[in-house]
Amino acid sequence: MIRMDGYRAVLEKEIIESWRTYRLVYLCALFVVVGIAAPVLTRYLPELVRALGEPGAEIGFGETGVPEVVDLLLATLLQAGALAAVLMTMGTVAGEKERGTAWLVLSKPVGRAAFLWAKLVALGMIFALATALAVLAAWLYTSLLFGQPPILTWLQMAFNAWLSTMVYVSMTFLGSVVASSSLGAAGFGLGAIVGLSLASAVTSLNPWLPTGLGEVAKAVGLEEASAHLDPARTVAVAFGVIIVSMLVAWWRFRRQEL
Repeated sequence: MIRMDGYRAVLEKEIIESWRTYRLVYLCALFVVVGIAAPVLTRYLPELVRALGEPGAEIGFGETGVPEVVDLLLATLLQAGALAAVLMTMGTVAGEKERGTAWLVLSKPVGRAAFLWAKLVALGMIFALATALAVLAAWLYTSLLFGQPPILTWLQMAFNAWLSTMVYVSMTFLGSVVASSSLGAAGFGLGAIVGLSLASAVTSLNPWLPTGLGEVAKAVGLEEASAHLDPARTVAVAFGVIIVSMLVAWWRFRRQEL
Protein backbone atom coordinates (compact mmCIF):
# COMPACT_ATOMS: atom_id res chain seq x y z
CA MET A 1 0.00 0.00 0.00
CA ILE A 2 1.30 3.46 -0.95
CA ARG A 3 1.14 5.84 2.01
CA MET A 4 1.40 9.57 1.31
CA ASP A 5 1.16 10.68 4.95
CA GLY A 6 3.51 13.56 5.71
CA TYR A 7 4.14 14.47 2.07
CA ARG A 8 3.66 18.22 2.57
CA ALA A 9 5.80 18.34 5.69
CA VAL A 10 8.72 16.60 3.95
CA LEU A 11 8.33 18.82 0.86
CA GLU A 12 8.48 21.97 2.97
CA LYS A 13 11.47 20.61 4.87
CA GLU A 14 13.37 19.92 1.64
CA ILE A 15 12.73 23.37 0.18
CA ILE A 16 13.61 25.20 3.41
CA GLU A 17 16.77 23.08 3.74
CA SER A 18 17.88 23.87 0.20
CA TRP A 19 17.45 27.58 0.95
CA ARG A 20 19.25 27.50 4.32
CA THR A 21 22.18 25.53 2.91
CA TYR A 22 22.39 27.95 -0.07
CA ARG A 23 22.08 25.10 -2.57
CA LEU A 24 19.09 26.83 -4.15
CA VAL A 25 20.93 30.15 -4.35
CA TYR A 26 24.11 28.66 -5.81
CA LEU A 27 22.22 26.61 -8.39
CA CYS A 28 20.11 29.56 -9.55
CA ALA A 29 23.20 31.80 -9.70
CA LEU A 30 25.05 29.24 -11.81
CA PHE A 31 22.16 28.86 -14.22
CA VAL A 32 21.68 32.63 -14.54
CA VAL A 33 25.38 33.01 -15.42
CA VAL A 34 24.95 30.31 -18.08
CA GLY A 35 21.90 32.15 -19.43
CA ILE A 36 23.67 35.51 -19.63
CA ALA A 37 26.90 34.08 -21.04
CA ALA A 38 25.29 32.47 -24.10
CA PRO A 39 24.10 35.66 -25.89
CA VAL A 40 26.99 37.79 -24.63
CA LEU A 41 29.66 35.36 -25.85
CA THR A 42 27.83 34.81 -29.13
CA ARG A 43 27.73 38.55 -29.73
CA TYR A 44 31.16 39.68 -28.58
CA LEU A 45 33.50 36.67 -28.75
CA PRO A 46 34.02 36.87 -32.56
CA GLU A 47 34.90 40.58 -32.26
CA LEU A 48 37.26 39.88 -29.36
CA VAL A 49 39.02 37.10 -31.28
CA ARG A 50 39.38 39.34 -34.34
CA ALA A 51 40.76 42.19 -32.20
CA LEU A 52 43.34 39.90 -30.56
CA GLY A 53 44.23 38.04 -33.76
CA GLU A 54 47.20 38.75 -35.98
CA PRO A 55 46.69 41.55 -38.50
CA GLY A 56 45.54 40.17 -41.83
CA ALA A 57 44.73 36.74 -40.43
CA GLU A 58 41.35 35.32 -41.41
CA ILE A 59 39.17 34.19 -38.52
CA GLY A 60 36.49 31.62 -39.27
CA PHE A 61 33.52 33.43 -37.74
CA GLY A 62 30.45 34.23 -39.80
CA GLU A 63 27.44 36.25 -38.86
CA THR A 64 26.04 35.29 -35.47
CA GLY A 65 22.45 35.52 -34.33
CA VAL A 66 19.69 33.82 -32.37
CA PRO A 67 20.41 30.29 -33.73
CA GLU A 68 23.97 30.48 -32.39
CA VAL A 69 22.68 31.73 -29.03
CA VAL A 70 20.27 28.79 -28.80
CA ASP A 71 23.04 26.33 -29.74
CA LEU A 72 25.41 27.65 -27.07
CA LEU A 73 22.70 28.05 -24.44
CA LEU A 74 21.40 24.52 -24.80
CA ALA A 75 24.84 22.92 -25.04
CA THR A 76 25.93 24.63 -21.81
CA LEU A 77 22.63 24.40 -19.98
CA LEU A 78 22.12 20.68 -20.61
CA GLN A 79 25.66 19.83 -19.54
CA ALA A 80 25.47 22.01 -16.44
CA GLY A 81 22.04 20.59 -15.66
CA ALA A 82 23.22 16.97 -15.88
CA LEU A 83 26.20 17.56 -13.58
CA ALA A 84 24.17 19.67 -11.16
CA ALA A 85 21.52 16.93 -11.10
CA VAL A 86 24.11 14.43 -9.86
CA LEU A 87 25.60 16.79 -7.28
CA MET A 88 22.23 17.97 -5.94
CA THR A 89 20.64 14.52 -5.85
CA MET A 90 23.36 12.08 -4.79
CA GLY A 91 22.89 12.62 -1.06
CA THR A 92 19.14 13.06 -1.07
CA VAL A 93 18.38 9.60 0.32
CA ALA A 94 21.81 7.98 0.71
CA GLY A 95 23.03 10.89 2.83
CA GLU A 96 20.06 10.63 5.16
CA LYS A 97 20.56 6.88 5.47
CA GLU A 98 24.24 7.45 6.33
CA ARG A 99 23.42 10.05 8.99
CA GLY A 100 20.45 8.11 10.37
CA THR A 101 18.01 10.98 9.76
CA ALA A 102 15.90 8.93 7.33
CA TRP A 103 14.91 6.60 10.16
CA LEU A 104 14.12 9.60 12.36
CA VAL A 105 11.78 11.12 9.76
CA LEU A 106 10.08 7.82 8.98
CA SER A 107 9.53 7.10 12.66
CA LYS A 108 6.93 9.88 12.50
CA PRO A 109 3.67 9.56 10.56
CA VAL A 110 5.44 9.80 7.18
CA GLY A 111 4.98 7.14 4.52
CA ARG A 112 7.97 5.93 2.56
CA ALA A 113 6.33 6.83 -0.75
CA ALA A 114 5.64 10.34 0.55
CA PHE A 115 9.25 10.60 1.75
CA LEU A 116 10.61 9.79 -1.72
CA TRP A 117 8.02 11.67 -3.75
CA ALA A 118 8.39 14.88 -1.72
CA LYS A 119 12.14 14.84 -2.26
CA LEU A 120 11.80 14.38 -6.03
CA VAL A 121 9.14 17.10 -6.31
CA ALA A 122 11.33 19.49 -4.30
CA LEU A 123 14.23 18.83 -6.68
CA GLY A 124 11.91 19.31 -9.64
CA MET A 125 10.77 22.68 -8.30
CA ILE A 126 14.33 23.82 -7.61
CA PHE A 127 15.57 22.88 -11.08
CA ALA A 128 12.45 24.37 -12.69
CA LEU A 129 13.21 27.72 -11.02
CA ALA A 130 16.89 27.61 -11.99
CA THR A 131 16.13 26.64 -15.61
CA ALA A 132 13.44 29.31 -15.92
CA LEU A 133 15.84 31.98 -14.63
CA ALA A 134 18.57 30.84 -17.04
CA VAL A 135 16.29 30.96 -20.07
CA LEU A 136 14.75 34.26 -18.96
CA ALA A 137 18.21 35.82 -18.59
CA ALA A 138 19.22 34.47 -22.01
CA TRP A 139 16.00 35.76 -23.58
CA LEU A 140 16.48 39.25 -22.12
CA TYR A 141 20.09 39.57 -23.29
CA THR A 142 19.26 38.05 -26.68
CA SER A 143 16.48 40.64 -27.06
CA LEU A 144 18.96 43.41 -26.30
CA LEU A 145 21.77 42.14 -28.54
CA PHE A 146 20.03 40.42 -31.46
CA GLY A 147 16.33 41.22 -31.41
CA GLN A 148 13.44 39.76 -29.46
CA PRO A 149 12.76 36.05 -30.04
CA PRO A 150 9.26 34.63 -29.38
CA ILE A 151 8.85 34.17 -25.63
CA LEU A 152 6.41 31.24 -25.87
CA THR A 153 8.80 29.09 -27.92
CA TRP A 154 11.59 29.85 -25.45
CA LEU A 155 9.34 28.77 -22.59
CA GLN A 156 8.80 25.46 -24.38
CA MET A 157 12.55 25.23 -24.88
CA ALA A 158 13.00 25.78 -21.13
CA PHE A 159 10.54 22.97 -20.38
CA ASN A 160 12.50 20.51 -22.54
CA ALA A 161 15.79 21.57 -20.93
CA TRP A 162 14.24 21.08 -17.47
CA LEU A 163 12.88 17.67 -18.44
CA SER A 164 16.33 16.62 -19.65
CA THR A 165 17.79 17.57 -16.27
CA MET A 166 15.03 15.70 -14.43
CA VAL A 167 15.94 12.49 -16.28
CA TYR A 168 19.38 12.61 -14.62
CA VAL A 169 17.83 13.69 -11.33
CA SER A 170 15.55 10.66 -11.31
CA MET A 171 18.32 8.22 -12.25
CA THR A 172 20.68 9.63 -9.62
CA PHE A 173 17.78 9.55 -7.16
CA LEU A 174 17.38 5.84 -7.86
CA GLY A 175 21.10 5.43 -7.22
CA SER A 176 20.73 7.34 -3.95
CA VAL A 177 18.10 4.82 -2.83
CA VAL A 178 19.98 1.74 -4.02
CA ALA A 179 23.49 2.78 -2.96
CA SER A 180 24.70 2.79 0.62
CA SER A 181 26.59 6.07 0.25
CA SER A 182 26.39 9.41 -1.54
CA LEU A 183 29.50 8.57 -3.57
CA GLY A 184 27.85 5.38 -4.77
CA ALA A 185 24.81 7.38 -5.84
CA ALA A 186 27.08 9.87 -7.65
CA GLY A 187 28.71 6.99 -9.50
CA PHE A 188 25.25 5.76 -10.50
CA GLY A 189 24.31 9.20 -11.84
CA LEU A 190 27.58 9.73 -13.70
CA GLY A 191 27.22 6.24 -15.17
CA ALA A 192 23.78 7.24 -16.46
CA ILE A 193 25.24 10.35 -18.10
CA VAL A 194 28.04 8.40 -19.78
CA GLY A 195 25.77 5.51 -20.77
CA LEU A 196 23.14 7.74 -22.37
CA SER A 197 25.82 9.82 -24.11
CA LEU A 198 27.38 6.71 -25.65
CA ALA A 199 23.98 5.35 -26.67
CA SER A 200 23.04 8.67 -28.29
CA ALA A 201 26.05 8.36 -30.60
CA VAL A 202 23.94 5.86 -32.54
CA THR A 203 22.01 8.23 -34.83
CA SER A 204 18.98 5.98 -35.24
CA LEU A 205 18.75 5.43 -31.48
CA ASN A 206 19.10 9.03 -30.31
CA PRO A 207 15.50 10.10 -31.08
CA TRP A 208 14.32 7.31 -28.77
CA LEU A 209 16.52 8.43 -25.89
CA PRO A 210 16.07 11.29 -23.40
CA THR A 211 19.26 12.80 -24.86
CA GLY A 212 17.14 13.69 -27.90
CA LEU A 213 15.52 16.39 -25.75
CA GLY A 214 18.38 18.70 -26.72
CA GLU A 215 17.36 18.48 -30.36
CA VAL A 216 13.70 18.87 -29.41
CA ALA A 217 14.50 21.99 -27.38
CA LYS A 218 16.52 23.47 -30.23
CA ALA A 219 13.81 22.78 -32.81
CA VAL A 220 11.19 24.32 -30.54
CA GLY A 221 13.31 27.36 -29.69
CA LEU A 222 14.05 28.09 -33.35
CA GLU A 223 10.56 27.08 -34.55
CA GLU A 224 12.03 24.50 -36.89
CA ALA A 225 10.90 21.03 -37.91
CA SER A 226 13.06 17.96 -38.34
CA ALA A 227 12.29 14.92 -40.47
CA HIS A 228 13.82 12.44 -37.99
CA LEU A 229 12.48 14.15 -34.86
CA ASP A 230 9.29 13.22 -33.00
CA PRO A 231 9.06 15.59 -30.00
CA ALA A 232 6.08 13.80 -28.44
CA ARG A 233 7.90 10.46 -28.52
CA THR A 234 11.10 11.87 -27.01
CA VAL A 235 9.19 13.67 -24.25
CA ALA A 236 7.16 10.53 -23.52
CA VAL A 237 10.34 8.44 -23.25
CA ALA A 238 11.84 10.98 -20.82
CA PHE A 239 8.74 10.89 -18.61
CA GLY A 240 8.82 7.10 -18.83
CA VAL A 241 12.41 7.01 -17.55
CA ILE A 242 11.48 9.29 -14.64
CA ILE A 243 8.42 7.22 -13.70
CA VAL A 244 10.24 3.88 -13.94
CA SER A 245 13.15 5.22 -11.90
CA MET A 246 10.78 6.37 -9.17
CA LEU A 247 8.82 3.11 -9.14
CA VAL A 248 12.01 1.07 -8.82
CA ALA A 249 13.30 3.44 -6.13
CA TRP A 250 10.07 3.05 -4.14
CA TRP A 251 10.10 -0.74 -4.59
CA ARG A 252 13.65 -0.94 -3.23
CA PHE A 253 13.19 1.64 -0.48
CA ARG A 254 10.08 0.04 0.99
CA ARG A 255 12.09 -3.14 1.63
CA GLN A 256 15.20 -1.52 3.07
CA GLU A 257 16.15 -1.69 6.73
CA LEU A 258 17.08 1.77 8.01
